[in-house]
Amino acid sequence: MSSGPAAAGGSIVPTETDWNDAWYLVCMKVSTIGFVVVDARERVAALDALRNTGVADLSRHLDANPAVADRLRRGMIILDVNEAAVRMFGAAGRADMIGQRTQRFFDPSCTAQINSARAFAGGATSFQQQARSVRIDGSRFDTLFCVVPKADGTTSGFWLASFVDITEHVQRQTSLDALRDELAHVSRISTLGELSASIAHEIGQPLSSIGMTASAMLRRLDGEDIDRDTLRRQCQRIVDQVARAGDIIDRTRRMAAKRGGTHSPVAIADVLAESVQFVQHELSRNAIGLQVVGSGADLIIRADRIQLQQVFVNLLMNAIQIHRQAGTPEPMIRVEIVREDGAIRIDVADNGPGIDPDHVGQLFDGFFTTRADGLGLGLSICRTILAAHGGSIAVPSRSGQPGATFSVQLPL
Repeated sequence: MSSGPAAAGGSIVPTETDWNDAWYLVCMKVSTIGFVVVDARERVAALDALRNTGVADLSRHLDANPAVADRLRRGMIILDVNEAAVRMFGAAGRADMIGQRTQRFFDPSCTAQINSARAFAGGATSFQQQARSVRIDGSRFDTLFCVVPKADGTTSGFWLASFVDITEHVQRQTSLDALRDELAHVSRISTLGELSASIAHEIGQPLSSIGMTASAMLRRLDGEDIDRDTLRRQCQRIVDQVARAGDIIDRTRRMAAKRGGTHSPVAIADVLAESVQFVQHELSRNAIGLQVVGSGADLIIRADRIQLQQVFVNLLMNAIQIHRQAGTPEPMIRVEIVREDGAIRIDVADNGPGIDPDHVGQLFDGFFTTRADGLGLGLSICRTILAAHGGSIAVPSRSGQPGATFSVQLPL
């Protein structure tokens, strides 16, 4: 290691070369993180060639040309590795990895390599992503993959990649996700139990209509003059009511099903409308008014439809139960849909007695409840579901106003 000029007091001031040497020593000889020095000049040249041929949108070009993407994945050769990388990838020694193309150590489904190419082509100076890595023996494990220009801050094509084994973390997160889904399922079953009378009433209405329509048809068939048009309309009415009953049963079955979360584009207005259908009989039975402000028809989010229904059904049922217990005069629930920058806010407000200030800090804690027959899971599950969607739930202050408001925010 070279030395720079002496500083005041006779100490030695390290030069840039000293720092680079020390940096390399720590990474390659001391660190417990797996470090890999990569020759990416082949990839850099391929990216330059794409730019020279007029490719402006690299991501779109790679999506349309898988062969080009594959060449970029292969365009990186391992020059050096540290002992931590040797152990992590199950190699007998450094020679097992040096000279290999980095593609060998990534699962074919992993997007980390091609995403790093997109990032650096776009001007990024560093990149990191969770990756699915492959050991020498072919076994898979999860890593946090990071890559930066090696030492001098240039993008000449010599890069330093690092790997942190996060397999245990991913397994713990998977277990937590499974536990969250299990608790959400328990909460849904509990909610459906509370709504059993409403569901029975909902199904009873189309069944009653079917029975009355069929009886009317039989009477007409017993008569001398058969009006085919009238019979046709009555048959159609039966078909419509059967479809209505089927929709109620399907909706209830989906809510009760034990299933993993599946995110897809959904219109928030549709989710809210379906949630209101679940509680409509409870609203009518308790003479509670419902006001929905803002259509939200064009507001699309990526979410699990059933889990979001669970959130809004829970909030609506909480408001209904508060009104029922408090005997609120002229009870009302107001649902307001508000578009914000890059997000959507849904406020569920009631004009009941409000929330005890002593309980505000505990509302979203698991198993906290003020109801003798409550599980204390509802609001906690709501918060967990929304967090998994990149959203949140809060209880904003309503100074001078009656009742309580639960404010849900979700990214568009």
